[in-house]
Amino acid sequence: MPKFPWPDGARAAVCLSWDVDGESALYYRVPERCRHQLSELHQRMYGPTIAIWKILDLLALHSIPGTFYVPGYIVDLYPNVIRAIRERGHPLGLHGYQHETMDDLDEAREAAVLARAQAAMKRVAGYVPTIYRSPSWELNRHSPGLLVRSGVVSDSSLMDDEVPYALETPAGPLIEIPIQWIMDDAEYWLHTRANRDRPIGDPDKVFRLWSEEFQGYYESGGCFVLTLHPFISGRWVHMRTVDRLIRFIKGFPGIWWANLEEVTKHAQGLLAHGRLEVKRSPPPEPVKFD
Repeated sequence: MPKFPWPDGARAAVCLSWDVDGESALYYRVPERCRHQLSELHQRMYGPTIAIWKILDLLALHSIPGTFYVPGYIVDLYPNVIRAIRERGHPLGLHGYQHETMDDLDEAREAAVLARAQAAMKRVAGYVPTIYRSPSWELNRHSPGLLVRSGVVSDSSLMDDEVPYALETPAGPLIEIPIQWIMDDAEYWLHTRANRDRPIGDPDKVFRLWSEEFQGYYESGGCFVLTLHPFISGRWVHMRTVDRLIRFIKGFPGIWWANLEEVTKHAQGLLAHGRLEVKRSPPPEPVKFD
């Protein structure tokens, strides 16, 4: 299988992405709890009030880019954070308005959520991002076409590949930059009062999983996308694990450290020249072979 054509002959791409969810998801998922309890809301506030500054400093220390997917509610609530991300030269991505779970939304409501998120970005950041990640990594069947019609050019929510491709939609192609649960910090370190029976992952084990997964991507020439959340990986012990991983990856030659806007633009160029794979989503019903 031929290696993916990365810029300047790079061996693999590495993207550090941050979902700056803050308190948004709780108001959507457990509104009754939010009316009576403070603990988890304050836990998640740590992300956009404390951790984000540590993250921006870490990226500056290593002179590498990040990508920040932010729900519109957090854009409105913490405009100073949004402006700081932009001032540091990192792109923003759309991530719902209140971190709405997409499988609960019909097309009209999903369109309204997307439009509200875009308006918040325009109002605070001064532009409308064209990259998207769905909250909770779920898409409806109508979502890809809706995104394209709304001006979005890439999504990072699906898990069927290790390199970018173009997903067919009724409105035209959507660049897909795949992710994976293995490379999501919440799978190891998300610990709240509601799930206290789940142990916090050992940092050495997480480093081993991430570093070994990265080595596979490096050998195959893939796009290693790490998904992190400031209120989780912004804690010191977890930040040190991320720092350790960055230093480990820097030991490999031929890495393209890229943000997801850059990967999107590169994939668009490949698509224009017929050099990017085009895929279709599986059908809504099983294929009949009898």
